[in-house]
Amino acid sequence: MAITTVKTFEEYIGWTESLYRDSKLILFRGQPVQGNLLPSIARKTPTYDSASLERTLLDQFKLMGASMLTSVGSNLLELMVVAQHYGLKTRLLDWTSNPLAALYFACADVKEGNTYIYALESDDLLATDAYSKDPFSQPKTRVFQPPLNNPRILAQHGWFTLHRYSEKSRRFVSLENNKDTQSILSELHIPEDSRSGLLASLAGHGVASHTLFPDLAGLSQYLNRKYSVD
Repeated sequence: MAITTVKTFEEYIGWTESLYRDSKLILFRGQPVQGNLLPSIARKTPTYDSASLERTLLDQFKLMGASMLTSVGSNLLELMVVAQHYGLKTRLLDWTSNPLAALYFACADVKEGNTYIYALESDDLLATDAYSKDPFSQPKTRVFQPPLNNPRILAQHGWFTLHRYSEKSRRFVSLENNKDTQSILSELHIPEDSRSGLLASLAGHGVASHTLFPDLAGLSQYLNRKYSVD
């Protein structure tokens, strides 16, 4: 896995441009911690096969949220995407095809410390038939694009990796330790003292909370930051 450090917006753009020379489909993920590229259901105990629990959670999510899920059909993966969006723990991990969105997520709302961005060259991981298969029976970790029927997914250029429990390893294997993804994964370090400058550059290019979260909560967050309201 290639590891790089950038401190300026110009350096970041140069890094992303270098990646596009080798891949047509690159997904990005910004986060405040290094590594541990696992879905939320597996982060605490990656050795636990959570399939049965996840099915129960999704069944209850659909039954108890039925009045608010009228536009969701019977497709299990589509239901999983909606559940993930509203905070239910699933075997999905959020990514974006927009490197500027990933940079925002890496730099915003972190009190201290360095932050990280991961780039995944996803051409050979793309599952074009993901919605026609059982998400709990896939043989390998795969990438798929969700329906663009949600303002946040649309604004954030959202994608997902769909992870699996490995019977051989008896665990969910993080992407940075997965032999199928190690060579197509890149890691970027952003020093703590570079984050505010990068956020200012992003805002100047129209990337901020009110554009990535196109609702009143996103607008309020943007105004608080713009006018330095603690």
